[in-house]
Amino acid sequence: MDVNSIRKVFTAQRYARTRDTAKLDEYQAPTTGQFLYFYKERDLSSSIQVAIHPGLKFEPFLNLPGVACPKPDQFRHGSNMRQFPRRKHRGEGETPYGWALEADSLEALARFLQFFDTPAGSEREGADLPPRLTAIELENFKGVGERVRVELAPVTLLFGANSAGKSTILQTLQYMREVLERRNANPDRTLHGGEFIDLGGFRNLVHQRDLARRIRVKLELELNRASLPDLTPEPWEEWQAGQTQDEESIWEFHKLVQETRDRVEAVSVQLEMGWSAVRQTAVVLGYEAGINGEWVARITASEDGRDVSIRLNKDNPIFLRYHTQDELDMFVALDDWVDQRDLGDAPIDTAVPGTNKAEDNYAYSVLASVLAAVRNAGMERPGQGLRQWLTGFDSALPHLGELLSIPTTTSGGSANIYIAREFIAFLSSLVVGPGVLIREQLRKLRYLGPIRNVPERDFKASLTPNEARWADGTAAWETLLTGNASLVEEVSAWMAGEFRLATGYEVERRGFKEVDVGTLNWLMRAADPDAGVRTDPDLLRQLEMTPEKQRLHLIDARTGMRVQPRDVGIGISQVLPVVVAALEPSASLVAIEQPELHIHPAVQVGLGDLLIKGAKEHGINFLIETHSEHLILRLLRRIRETAEGELPPGAFALMPDDVSVVYVQIGEEGVELVPLPIDATGEFTTRWPKGFFDERAEELFG
Repeated sequence: MDVNSIRKVFTAQRYARTRDTAKLDEYQAPTTGQFLYFYKERDLSSSIQVAIHPGLKFEPFLNLPGVACPKPDQFRHGSNMRQFPRRKHRGEGETPYGWALEADSLEALARFLQFFDTPAGSEREGADLPPRLTAIELENFKGVGERVRVELAPVTLLFGANSAGKSTILQTLQYMREVLERRNANPDRTLHGGEFIDLGGFRNLVHQRDLARRIRVKLELELNRASLPDLTPEPWEEWQAGQTQDEESIWEFHKLVQETRDRVEAVSVQLEMGWSAVRQTAVVLGYEAGINGEWVARITASEDGRDVSIRLNKDNPIFLRYHTQDELDMFVALDDWVDQRDLGDAPIDTAVPGTNKAEDNYAYSVLASVLAAVRNAGMERPGQGLRQWLTGFDSALPHLGELLSIPTTTSGGSANIYIAREFIAFLSSLVVGPGVLIREQLRKLRYLGPIRNVPERDFKASLTPNEARWADGTAAWETLLTGNASLVEEVSAWMAGEFRLATGYEVERRGFKEVDVGTLNWLMRAADPDAGVRTDPDLLRQLEMTPEKQRLHLIDARTGMRVQPRDVGIGISQVLPVVVAALEPSASLVAIEQPELHIHPAVQVGLGDLLIKGAKEHGINFLIETHSEHLILRLLRRIRETAEGELPPGAFALMPDDVSVVYVQIGEEGVELVPLPIDATGEFTTRWPKGFFDERAEELFG
């Protein structure tokens, strides 16, 4: 086998060679658009080595004859694998990485390439998981001046001194929901915090209270099994059923937009809030929707909300295809219909870097085909700017869940009408969809403040659910009173278990009925066979109709005595809401300030295992503001035990990528974030910042 014969196999399977370096060939699958790399500098006498995206499931490929994974527990790193994500490599700088597979013959390679270009071959790890917020970026928000970024893992820990800015990160999420859900860029109270949090409005939130600055916040979301919301008014199948003829044009258009939508794997939204002197309030001046790591649409608005414009990014990865002919002239043909400046940052005739023009093989954007079909369907000309298409805006923030308001055609035949309608739905999905998905994630945010409430002795659950009651822990007690009995049992097991939190207290929920003294006396006499009390049908019926109520008790594991939360140490009432939040699976992200408050170091250690369970079993992500050295030590230990194969029974495996540790400190320009990477041995790969658990060493050795 030689390089040329191997390349012929790729060509025969219609794979496009999108980049050629000294060590690697980069190829893109013709149908799914997935990238892979061929190691042409390797010894090809016995096997052909390729690398696939690290997020893909490699196990299905091993069922193919002649295909193997030489090192299933290791990734292959390479600086030229530009289409893959980056990670630390041997404690050095970040380098792209992927799974290494090998085929033992040209026939095996052909089978592999055929399977790779199918939905089964492009199945991703975590595809059965719910969407997950993966990053927060913020600028000019409270103590944060210059832009900072927080990488979110299943368990993210924020350390730092008091008033360093840790709570700012948590409040960013609450602020974003207020803007996305209630279109309020100037809030004091929040849906998550209720009366517990007072943001003080935009004047208090903008950095240094400088109204000339603009707050910018960006959230990134990994979709996993989710997808962009489909806003198409009439599904293709239903439209087709009512037609008397085969409409080839609409079928091709439908396939094009659906294929583009199917490429979406991750989304982001960035909002830009500024003070409007005209309105005397804060408004959204910028909205950026992102897909697969690049912006796809940008909307800007003037302070008065009257001048709204939108730009589309023709070079977003979901639009790019590799082809053997020049399609750029299609954009040129659109020049008299749409302003090219509204279609991205790069000139229309600029080829995608790294493509091989010598073989007439380079990237073009299918957005040209989409817009050409729309134009041919009779859509109104946007004129000198896509802004002329948009109506109904009072700021840069679109109305989430609604179609963009764009004039459409009502003539020219049913196919043209459908193309126009599907285009509006498609564009709305790309522009509005990321905002909808992130808003839904923020609706599933659960926030626990640093001081949790101790229930009264006669505590009752409110009949009206209120998510803000999680802020002081009240909702946790209400959940135990009204929720599933299995949750009560699981919380009790974690509170009392020897190898869990071992607080010494179990949790019990008991049902009871309130009856008057007369009925109670009758029941007591009726229970005595010697009393001769006859059955009273009216009293029995009354008792049967009396509604049952629930009451929570803590049971002292040493004495078996039932007690109320106010009868035990304050630490028990502080930690129980944390346990409930980690085990109740309806939340997507649980943000907690100081979960270790008032609890013993041994219990703090157990919190580490609790967070791991919630993340691994229920798919909950945790954002924890903490000072607990014991908590992080347990997480590091589990990472080390996972690598060494020494996990205790019942413990979940934990990888370095499952934990993100960020140190928050005050710098010259405001809040600074220092990520602390962790290796497979459970050790930090960089030096701890000054003040990060220095006190222990100082007291022991100083």
